[in-house]
Amino acid sequence: MRESIKNRIDAVRRGEVPEGYLSENHQLRPKDWQYEKIGKYLVSHDEFSNETDRYPLATSSRQGLMLQSDYYSDQRCEETAGGFRVVPEGYVTYRHMSDDDIFRFNVNKMGCAVLVSPEYPVFTTSDDLHQDLLIAYLNNMKEFTAYCSAQKKGSTRTRMYFSRLGEFTMPIPSTAEQKKIVEILATCDRALELKQKLLEEKRRQKQWLMQKLLDPSSGVRLPGFENSIWQKATMSSLFDFGSSMAKSRDELSDEGDLYLHYGDIHANERYYIDATKEYDSIPKYEGISPEKTHLHSGDVVFIDASEDYDGISKFVVIENCDGLTFISGLHTVPCHSRDDRLTLHFKRYCFQTYLFKKQMAYYANGMKVYGVSGKDFAKVEIVFPGHEEQRAIANVLDAISTNIELLQDEVKAMEVEKKALMQLLLTGLVRVNT
Repeated sequence: MRESIKNRIDAVRRGEVPEGYLSENHQLRPKDWQYEKIGKYLVSHDEFSNETDRYPLATSSRQGLMLQSDYYSDQRCEETAGGFRVVPEGYVTYRHMSDDDIFRFNVNKMGCAVLVSPEYPVFTTSDDLHQDLLIAYLNNMKEFTAYCSAQKKGSTRTRMYFSRLGEFTMPIPSTAEQKKIVEILATCDRALELKQKLLEEKRRQKQWLMQKLLDPSSGVRLPGFENSIWQKATMSSLFDFGSSMAKSRDELSDEGDLYLHYGDIHANERYYIDATKEYDSIPKYEGISPEKTHLHSGDVVFIDASEDYDGISKFVVIENCDGLTFISGLHTVPCHSRDDRLTLHFKRYCFQTYLFKKQMAYYANGMKVYGVSGKDFAKVEIVFPGHEEQRAIANVLDAISTNIELLQDEVKAMEVEKKALMQLLLTGLVRVNT
């Protein structure tokens, strides 16, 4: 980092305004940047249509602009009196209401014009304000979030009508500098997109390997195990079902027994918890618990209720907790291993199979929340090979899982770096050569 940039950043951290900069309405900007209402540069697009056979129906979400058929479970195609609003390719749209003061502005990059709710504003920008620079500012800068919060005015929901959006003021550089900033951010986006595509490809590879290697009828076996014999067993023959302790988050602390909460399982993407490595991050409960609630290495803990079918088959394997007291908590089903027919690392994967999830969905009961009774859970079957093949399969899946975790860390690091660079560029603390 150049010394001049470092000095500016240090000045801002001290609460000072660097030389050559102004602070207006708590927004820092270079003196040669304009500070104006963005409505001057917004160009509304007011085209409506009910031609759903010509234009695909889309919705503007936090994940981006996407087809309604991908976002909702049903295609919400009801004609409106005035028609849906048309979003031409390259134009911007957003939901005009929010429950948390956050609005996501999405550019239509779907390859064709689409229809959205008539309530969604649609716009582009004039030549004097680069659209990509504006969208980067609106989607990422705290100044706009603060402006959104000020619009709530006692209501439970925040409304950002197009006219109110136009009243927002932001620092605007020259068109030449805008172009350079956008080019830099676009380069970051391309690098991040490539890394994300590699991550998705690795996830697809892992999914394929799991589907094939964990299904004895798939015809795909690891070398040396082509003629192996697999067993079938019910959950009740593999595990003893323990009990859980219903403790709220308020009763947890930094001391006491390790406590496995429902949310700790639902949010776990690795499907195992290494107690020795994650000790400090696991919440604890101060109190003596009955032995029946204790967990040991090799035990598996399932969720007993979820709002979707996939959730009721979520689980974690407890690893390296010998010598530690681990308690299964709220909305969980602790399964204590009865024998060693399943190896430790194989357990990370054998409950992720389509066969296992299909059975869990079959036994699920409920309307808004699904659950599987202990009696039905005991009937669920899994298939598994001998120990040697289990270890071989787990080694392959562990290797690609580790690779995925490394890529996930790289993506997160790139996202943090991009956000930091964006803050510097959009405030003008880092100037670009034009």
